Amino acid sequence: MRYYGCKTKLLNFIEKAAKELDLYEGARFFDIFTGTTAVAKHFKKLGYTVIANDNLEFCHALAKAYIELNETPKFRKLKKVVNNHPGNEIYEKVINYLNTISSIEGFIYKNYCPGGTKGLRTYFSNQNGQKIDAIRTEIENWKKENLITELEYYYLITALIEAVNLVSNVAGTYAACLKTWDRRALKPLVLTPPEIIPSKKANKALRMDANDIIKKISTDVLYLDPPYNTRQFASNYFLLELIAEGWFDEALKINSKSKTGIYFDESKKSLYCQKSTAPAVFADLIKKAKTRHIILSYNNEGIIPEKFIQKTLSEKGELIRHEQSHKRYRSINQNNDDPNSVNERLYVVSTNGIKDRFNQLGGAKWLQHSFSIWRDTPKNAEELALDHPAIFPISLAERLIDIYTDKKDAVVLDPMVGSGSVVIAALKKGRKAIGVDLSKEYIQLAKNRLATHYKEFSNKENYQLVVGDALDLDKYVKLDSVKLCVTSPPYWNILNEKRTADQKESVRYSNKKKDLGNLHDYDKFLNSLKSVFAKVYDSLQSNGFCAVIVMDIRKKSRFYPFHADITNKLSELGFKLRDIIIWDRQKEYNNMKPLGYPYSFIVNKVHEYILIFEK
Repeated sequence: MRYYGCKTKLLNFIEKAAKELDLYEGARFFDIFTGTTAVAKHFKKLGYTVIANDNLEFCHALAKAYIELNETPKFRKLKKVVNNHPGNEIYEKVINYLNTISSIEGFIYKNYCPGGTKGLRTYFSNQNGQKIDAIRTEIENWKKENLITELEYYYLITALIEAVNLVSNVAGTYAACLKTWDRRALKPLVLTPPEIIPSKKANKALRMDANDIIKKISTDVLYLDPPYNTRQFASNYFLLELIAEGWFDEALKINSKSKTGIYFDESKKSLYCQKSTAPAVFADLIKKAKTRHIILSYNNEGIIPEKFIQKTLSEKGELIRHEQSHKRYRSINQNNDDPNSVNERLYVVSTNGIKDRFNQLGGAKWLQHSFSIWRDTPKNAEELALDHPAIFPISLAERLIDIYTDKKDAVVLDPMVGSGSVVIAALKKGRKAIGVDLSKEYIQLAKNRLATHYKEFSNKENYQLVVGDALDLDKYVKLDSVKLCVTSPPYWNILNEKRTADQKESVRYSNKKKDLGNLHDYDKFLNSLKSVFAKVYDSLQSNGFCAVIVMDIRKKSRFYPFHADITNKLSELGFKLRDIIIWDRQKEYNNMKPLGYPYSFIVNKVHEYILIFEK
């Protein structure tokens, strides 16, 4: 894509600098000024967990498609619409459908094509302008009719933006259109499927001001590629921004006498493009950064002085500076007297981390809790009387909270909260708590427990109990806000069947179709859990923990190593397995019978696994 400051030719230079850092596989890479995502895409392909941010909508669309989207979109609701169009895959049929859609004389044609402006503006040929209008309108209609998901929507917006870029009659940016036709602009606009970069990591695309979002994201590598000069990207790429945002919710008025028709939101102007403000906002960004390493791209023509950059970064940690000459970006009407090359500088900082206490345990408790088998976490009388099919003790959750949180205001999450043990434990330990469950009855049970037995801890400012789907966790929990997740997911649908070992009748968590405990297919069950923990991953702070309490499953003659399978799924998301603790429950199982006797020896499971993961 034609884009000022794009780092496509410098990817190896940046990769080499990153490889010199002490990074683990799947390390978090935060590209906070992602632009056209060239660097973010490269590091996604290298296996990093990538977060790509930009405050422009067209850049955000590219990041959604190239970074957050990890697999080919399914377009399930469009199958009937596009079924008769060519293509082996559904996404090919959708693209081909849009390529053959009937043109309309809409917003782009009327404001940015010669036919609609009486020859004043020539950003696109009449045919291409009408095609852009038709495609963009159809995508918007699909979105409003809920025929496409958010990621499918951005996938199609990206396809359109990439196609528009190839037929725009501009010198490089959109600050003005050419007076004569560039041969590229006379070619017909044709959508092609955007590249899909396969990944099992929880990659994310965000859209916020860099100096605001920097406070909310902790990362391993913070990659900075701020604007270098006074060219405002919002105005120079206003047409791509207009196409990405659309013109459907409000009537946009374009100055009919303006030669360029530039229209953009003044609030999108970047302080990094003003000499008077760039140094201060840069210093503010570096000061707020929560990262192990910083890589800054900046060239010798940038408006922030070199000495100021070095001083600011040196205050953050140990600074190493690399430099490489490369051919400058040159538009069609570039002045021939301009230098042919610029010096790209990479500033690499390993930050000065302050080592905090891991928790507030004394030496004796630390030693006691470090043993890999836990036997001393019994249920109390209140818990034994509860009407819930799978309760784990408050004392167990309290121990995990003592170990894996430090500060009193730390947030503890249980996305499948059941009877509320984790929320109660967190409140008893002075933490804040969030519990989510599909079952209205279980949420009410948790509230009743707090009101009746743990009233002294039930300050409503310190907890949330939400009736909701764990797959919608981002609706209830802020990004990067949780220090510890403690949860015990359903052990597949094992509770729905009569159990031989402990001679218990079948029970259900609920009768809801969305309840994971009601899924019959084991692989679907695992993949659904993976989707839940992807949301958990997003909610956790960097270096936050997730404790997952599970038991292996036996159904008839088949054994399912649930703890191993769920570990694999979470590892694919970027979680690091930190420890495995055995929760010995043998004392609770006082009515066991000899399984398989006397024909086949089968082990009675009297333990569960506490899997400790770190983000």
